[in-house]
Amino acid sequence: MKKINFKILVITSIVCLLPIVLGLAVYNELPEIVATHWGIDNTPNGFMPKTVFVFAIPIFMMLMQIFLCVITDVFDKYKEVNKKATSVCKWIIPIITVILYIATISYALGHMVDIRAVAMLMVGIILIVIGNYIPKTKGHNYLNIGVVMSDDAYNKCRKPVAYTMILTGVLSIISIAFKPIVSAVVIILFIIGMIGIMIYSQIKYK
Repeated sequence: MKKINFKILVITSIVCLLPIVLGLAVYNELPEIVATHWGIDNTPNGFMPKTVFVFAIPIFMMLMQIFLCVITDVFDKYKEVNKKATSVCKWIIPIITVILYIATISYALGHMVDIRAVAMLMVGIILIVIGNYIPKTKGHNYLNIGVVMSDDAYNKCRKPVAYTMILTGVLSIISIAFKPIVSAVVIILFIIGMIGIMIYSQIKYK
């Protein structure tokens, strides 16, 4: 079995669980039912009991983080080349967990929180950061999509993928100033663009 970076796995997993401390601190002030999902127009459309929210969300995100760290360390055959990019990516889930948990609790406590703005700003920054690292990575195992992409196809599409991520990141942030539909269109076009790039690269360079 390939070496797993237990240090970053443990640290990032702990960060995923830290929000529970905040949840417990304001537990008595939270409503019995907490909004945990919103539409693009900031209208709540998903709820859960506060006890489930306070504990289950961080624990679920921690499990996802552990899975991501293990899968990345075990299957990335270009670990040394992708070291910096992998380290950055391993912090995405912990950061998302902390930011969204705080935003959700603030909303539940009655504060005016623009969830769409928070989400799009976070998405934008993450895409820009990852986009800047993608060209420096090697091999399809970095994205764990070896089932549909060969090494050569991945290496050929790195730059188009990076440019698409960076452009989408910038547009995601800009979309905050416009109506919610603009944010939705940006995300949809990003998904279509990424799928298109990967399919084209796989067909051309398989």
